[in-house]
Amino acid sequence: MKRSSLVLTIIAGLAVFLVVLVLYLPASWISSALPPGVHCNELGGSVWHGECLGLQYQGATLGDATWNLAPSRAFTGRLSGDVDVRGAAINARADLDTNFSGVGELRSVALNVALDPALLPQVPPQQRGTLLAKLARLELGPGPAPRAIEGTIELRDFKQVGAQPMDLGSYQVTFDGSAPQDGGLVGKLKDLGGPYIVEGTVKLTPPNGYLVQGYITGRTAAAERIVREITLGATPDASGRSTFSFEGSY
Repeated sequence: MKRSSLVLTIIAGLAVFLVVLVLYLPASWISSALPPGVHCNELGGSVWHGECLGLQYQGATLGDATWNLAPSRAFTGRLSGDVDVRGAAINARADLDTNFSGVGELRSVALNVALDPALLPQVPPQQRGTLLAKLARLELGPGPAPRAIEGTIELRDFKQVGAQPMDLGSYQVTFDGSAPQDGGLVGKLKDLGGPYIVEGTVKLTPPNGYLVQGYITGRTAAAERIVREITLGATPDASGRSTFSFEGSY
């Protein structure tokens, strides 16, 4: 075999080896690159089509995660594919198209997660409920605040437990995917049943603030007494509605 032919054969063989290596990189090779607080009891499959069994975040067990990514898109600096997490307290899936830093879009997002302080430490210890999300599109920017949201987010069976149990109702926020208004994303808030009639807005402001405001009315005498307490006895309007407003950060 001529030397030139031998060199070409070696180069072609190395190229094939590298392509196969990239396409079938073991998922276990990326364990050291996982974000802080994220741990997998077992990593299987490849970097592109793999699974994380026993996914944990900051010590809380989430379940098992699987993912399918397009290697060809990765060569252009994009992560494109789908991810799925299944567990006792959380079920989530989404199609993603982002860069390596997470800027881009999530589509067909479905989320079902229990509000439990063991899973979400920021949840007050006496509160429980279920958070549901169905989003056609979630556009992510370089910071924690989303650039656009299209879909609904619901808080179901919200309640207080402990020495003074209380039903707090169910609520829905709808975002229409429009651009930020006055520097923030605005969604329409309404109740889905329970002791309170609520109508208002939720505004998300960069980098991680929120403002919730609107009208609230108690459906029962007991609920209306609580409304009077949380609104500091403000006089209702002609329709019997009381205004409320609170803000914070996430």
